[in-house]
Parts: sequence; structure tokens; C-alpha cells
Amino acid sequence: MILQKLEGSFVDEYNKFEAYAQEIRSSNPGSDVVINISKDDLAEGKMHFLRMYLCFDALKKSWKCRLRPLTGVDGQDFLNSFYPLAWAIVDKETSRTWSYFIELLKRSLDLNDGAGTTFISDMQKVSFSFF
Repeated sequence: MILQKLEGSFVDEYNKFEAYAQEIRSSNPGSDVVINISKDDLAEGKMHFLRMYLCFDALKKSWKCRLRPLTGVDGQDFLNSFYPLAWAIVDKETSRTWSYFIELLKRSLDLNDGAGTTFISDMQKVSFSFF
């Protein structure tokens, strides 16, 4: 009985994530919201949250209008200020989750091959090519 109530609350929480994503999509057209759930668990009728990515349309447009060819990732920019361009919720910081974030960011900003744009990061444990 207690286990059923506990599992029920997990399902309710996943549904809230999806409702939140739908609300962002409808109230902020053009925003990118991606929720990943484990396909293996889904096949068994379970939901296992993996990660979520969010980039509001207004932030994308603003960044594109004021394009800074040098953008900091996971930290402050060279003026010591923050610009929350996009963010992700992940289980842990790994090369795989960074690749997930960067691929979606490239898509959100229409960067294609990234020509003319440089991303810097203070990641010390994770190493990969942005483009």
C-alpha cells in the first residue's frame, strides 16, 4: 500500500514535468523544451527521468541580436555577468550530458557548424569538442 502510494507520487511528478513543458511551449512559442525519459523503462511501463533541456525563445532572440562571439558555458562571461541562455537538468555532469546540452544549444541557436562562435568552459573533469 505504501509502495503504491510512493510510486503513484513519482508518476504524478513526471506528469508535472510534462505539464510544465507544455505550458512553456504554449506560453512561450519558439522555446525549446526537451524531456528525456529512459526508453528501456518506458517499454516496461515505467517512467525514469533522464534529463531536461530548456531554452526560452526570448533568450535565443536576444542572444542572436547581441551575438557575443565568445560565450562562457557553466559560468560567468568575461564581464563577470550571467546570461541564462539555456539550462539542463541532468543526473550528473559527464561528457554524455554535456554533449546532450551542447547539441541542443547548437540547435536552439542555429549554430550549424559553429563558425564564428567560441564557447569556453570551466569544465575540468569533462573533455570533448563542442563542434
